[in-house]
Amino acid sequence: MRVSELRYLQTRRNADGNLRWYWRRGGKVARLPDDPVARMTEAARLNALADAADARQSAEPPHGTIGWLAARYRASDDWRDLAPGTVKYYKRFLNDIEALGPQLDFAAAFTRRAVVDFLETYPARHQRRQCAAVLKALFRRARYHGLVDSDVAAGLRLKITPPRARLWSDYEIAAWLKAAEAADPHMTTAFLLLLYTAQRPTDMLRMTWPHYADGAIRLRQQKTGMLLEVPVHPDLARHLDAVPRGRNCLAIVAYRGRSVGYARFNERFARITAAAEIEGAQARDLRRTAMVNMALAGATAPQIASVSGHSIEATTRILETYLPKNRALAEAAITKLADYRGKRA
Repeated sequence: MRVSELRYLQTRRNADGNLRWYWRRGGKVARLPDDPVARMTEAARLNALADAADARQSAEPPHGTIGWLAARYRASDDWRDLAPGTVKYYKRFLNDIEALGPQLDFAAAFTRRAVVDFLETYPARHQRRQCAAVLKALFRRARYHGLVDSDVAAGLRLKITPPRARLWSDYEIAAWLKAAEAADPHMTTAFLLLLYTAQRPTDMLRMTWPHYADGAIRLRQQKTGMLLEVPVHPDLARHLDAVPRGRNCLAIVAYRGRSVGYARFNERFARITAAAEIEGAQARDLRRTAMVNMALAGATAPQIASVSGHSIEATTRILETYLPKNRALAEAAITKLADYRGKRA
């Protein structure tokens, strides 16, 4: 076999002019021997392994197997209708399910006991809940294709993580901004974006300067795929207009000319929160705080939903749960009633 007949070969030249040989395919790289015969033998072996893997991957699993059903689900409208953020974790759990054995018969493999045992392999509550959602979707597809008569993944008693009830107080907001002012101006920008746009931290970090125009920030939520146009609060507008814009980085929240990743943002946010001596508050709580503040200011559920991206029903549930039932709200309601009665008199 001639060298020209071998695939996936690459060379690099040493400082002394000699060549180093590599086998590279996709993200896999292997250093090949310097001896020509050993090099060709090893390259041929790697090619054969790659071809066999391709053949296994391209061969469709038999009808009714886990692999066959997973492929049908990925090709279905149900999969295409998933929000981008949902697809991300669905892929992870669908891959875990397939790893049990794509050639296994789905109905035989997933008895009620097998479903429960499989879910219990995940240590966190949210993982078990997310994996159960994927299994339920597979069972719906399996019933559609006549593989099963019932959904044994239904009615699972999974513990649900209690929803967070934390809101940021005005005092805590002021303390946090003061702690961030000197060392982390980009974190101040991030905080104000969360406080005044009611978005998730992941969506906030993806905001760019071209998104900010005509007094609003346009964005597409990563989790839901919803396109929003959020008017910019005057305090946020004054802050953004004073933020210097980098030449090579379009991200609004940038550090040293680069966009800020989610892990670094969380680390810095927690450090500032501790410096401000604030306990139990997280960045994601600002989304809920912003919604409650809008309600306290008199905004309706549909108006708040148009900012946060929630449905009107979800917005109403959030406000019913977290809106404080205090005297200020009661007085505002009576004042509105008195004004209404006065206009009718």
